[in-house]
Amino acid sequence: MPPASSAATVVDDDTQMGDAQNGGDSIAQETTHDASSHTSDTIDAESDTGLELLGKGLKAFTTLIQDLQQLGVEELVLPLPKICVLGDQSTGKSSLIEGISGIKVPRNSGTCTRCPLAINLTTSEPESSWRCSIYLQKNYLYEGSQAAHSFSKNMTKAEESIMFHRTNNKADIPEALRLAQLATLNPGTDPAKFKPGKGTVDERIQVKFSPNVVRVDISAPDVPNLSFYDLPGVINQAEVPEEEYLVKLVANLVKTYIQTDNCLNLLALPMTDDAANSTASKLVQEFKAQDRTIGVLTKPDRVQDGESLEQWVDILNGKKFKLGHGYFVVKNNPDPRVSHLVARQEEDQFFRENEPWAQTLRLHHERFGTLRLQGVLSKRLTAQIRTSLPQITDRVRSKTAEVIARLKELPEPPKGNLSLKIYEKILAFEHDLRSHFDGGSEELPFRKEWLAAATQFRDTVAESYPRLNYSSLSKAPQAQGQLPYRFSVTPTPTPTSNSKRSDVIALESDEDTTSQPITPTPYSKRKQAASKSSQISPLKRIRLSQIPQHTESYDTSISRPAPAPHAKRFSLPEIRNILQDAHVGLPNQIDPKATQKMIKESLVGWEEPLKELLRFTEQVCRAMILQRAANAFGIWRGTQFYEVVEETCKTFFEEKLDQQVVWAERILLIERQEAVTLHKATMSIARDQALKKLKIACRNARAKAFLDAKIPGWDNNLEEQVIMEKIEKVSESDVGPNPYTHEIRALADVRGYYECAFTRFVDVIYQGIRAELFTSCRNELGTALKQRIGLEEDDAEQRCTILLAIDPETERIRIELLKQKANLEKACVWLDDQ
Repeated sequence: MPPASSAATVVDDDTQMGDAQNGGDSIAQETTHDASSHTSDTIDAESDTGLELLGKGLKAFTTLIQDLQQLGVEELVLPLPKICVLGDQSTGKSSLIEGISGIKVPRNSGTCTRCPLAINLTTSEPESSWRCSIYLQKNYLYEGSQAAHSFSKNMTKAEESIMFHRTNNKADIPEALRLAQLATLNPGTDPAKFKPGKGTVDERIQVKFSPNVVRVDISAPDVPNLSFYDLPGVINQAEVPEEEYLVKLVANLVKTYIQTDNCLNLLALPMTDDAANSTASKLVQEFKAQDRTIGVLTKPDRVQDGESLEQWVDILNGKKFKLGHGYFVVKNNPDPRVSHLVARQEEDQFFRENEPWAQTLRLHHERFGTLRLQGVLSKRLTAQIRTSLPQITDRVRSKTAEVIARLKELPEPPKGNLSLKIYEKILAFEHDLRSHFDGGSEELPFRKEWLAAATQFRDTVAESYPRLNYSSLSKAPQAQGQLPYRFSVTPTPTPTSNSKRSDVIALESDEDTTSQPITPTPYSKRKQAASKSSQISPLKRIRLSQIPQHTESYDTSISRPAPAPHAKRFSLPEIRNILQDAHVGLPNQIDPKATQKMIKESLVGWEEPLKELLRFTEQVCRAMILQRAANAFGIWRGTQFYEVVEETCKTFFEEKLDQQVVWAERILLIERQEAVTLHKATMSIARDQALKKLKIACRNARAKAFLDAKIPGWDNNLEEQVIMEKIEKVSESDVGPNPYTHEIRALADVRGYYECAFTRFVDVIYQGIRAELFTSCRNELGTALKQRIGLEEDDAEQRCTILLAIDPETERIRIELLKQKANLEKACVWLDDQ
């Protein structure tokens, strides 16, 4: 099919004006009959800019084309008739756009010409007001370096239209357009951040140019029915070597528009430059688009006499750079404050009163002025649309039949109200999940299992209280002629079943022998240096991928953490050194700094039990949640829906657990930063009890050392009870005075505070996990599933159909084809009405 806008295909009844094929003389012949009336051909000051000329005979056609574009016919079938304005940078193209459309565009920002601007003008009812809507059409997706350095037709189509701004005030347009195109040049940023009224915006841009379109829909009683595109100005040369790629990028962008046969091109050429240097003109020649191009010469008030003027006279006469629809000359006022009406009056006056336009070139006066250009655009676009309609209709019908045939080839989709079925399953899942978190029966063991682990955590922290190493007593100064005695540092033996006394104190420590034996776990680690006691290492967790998958009996497949105390063991000389380092200068006084230091070192044993509790919590809670999901949604196992459910459950739990770990680290850090409590009485009682035990343990240690020195091997083959009886019979004079009473009192203060602190720490951790982690999973996971699946979206049924299909890709194709079928059938109806 020949170009729809060529002279050979124009079927308009009006006289063809200035076709270049007829040569330069045709222009003179065409315009001679109006020469005598040229002086009276002025603009009516009472009319509203003469824009109605452009819409004459176009309303039905342009409205149809706009509607077909909104239905996606251009992407599905073939390019639709359109007008595109192109030119090099700084050619007066923006002023030309303003002259044709009657709206102001941004000036001197460099933004308005960095992406295509689609302007749709629609004549509304006489009583209606002026209205404007601006959309961001996301026809292409940017990814990585592709966004910054290249553009091609193969980029992923997105076909998304985002409402950006609405206004009834013409003065808002320049700034709104500037912000809309700034948003387009930042594809990685939420467009809402650039909307007018949001305050100061970041002016930086992610990409220099974009193929995505800013669409402006304007309706008013006094505007024509017209659609056209303002394309970015073609770059002749990059400003810096690093931007050399932009020259080709912009050229490729412009080519995608002007190369189609249904595009009527307006080529802007400034009369201040040599026409031979126009890069945009070379693109028109490259695609052999001259027959469907109208040349528009701008800035006539700045043309120079001599050779420069002769060049443009030759161009107007068709002797150079011929174009199918000839050339027009327009003069626009660059001052944005000047109204469209005033600009047109000034333009008409300029051509009537100034040389060479008034006399020398008066034969071409029908080619001078924006209003005359508008008249020709009306004729050309009307002819182009009229000629293209039969082809458009045939192609739309053919595409419709093709889409229907493809739909018949697809297998049957899942049936029924799928979104409702999924919604009901999620409700059942939520109820089941709440039941397991709440517990209350043998069939709901989660809460009982975790409570046992939390209790073990409490017991482990309780058993990690600071202890005293008595080996240093063997080196203490002798009193009253005592012999040196030995001291064993081996662990306290487990009490035998024939032990009769419940208050027996072991010689090697101040621990109650009635306590259960401790079995360290593989995770147990001792702090390497006291200087690091105030630091917290990250509570590293087993990642989800490292945890065994859930089983039907999660309570038996995951064991609770065994007790693993990491108690700080102070030697008496160590305590003496700490007290001396913080000595206040008064006898028998303990500096609080010394107490704080000992307390901080005593809390090093809390980190590992906390890690164990969090690890166990992660394993058992995750297993329970996944098991509940399997029970609720197992009928759809193997579908994409089931994968989405599992992925959502894991991601949700992982996020909440990460928050819990950060919070637990914070609690541990607070405990280690400073020892504080308001429980004075509780601490006092605990301190007195600890002091009593420490004194008895020290006395017994010295008594045993006395017996060891006096009768070596005296306790061989003796039972524990007999040993303790002999130790208690040692007289106080033989035992001698305790040389570390001050140090023992200091340790008793630490032990008193520990009783208060560990209880507080355990309760806060216990309460936090229940109130935050478990409550969030119990109450919010179901909602997260609904949002992830999109059950409240308009296309919920389509989403569910895809997710529940055995082959999700087939369902995605089906939904897209159904959408295309609906749009194409609607287009067929509209085309048949023409």
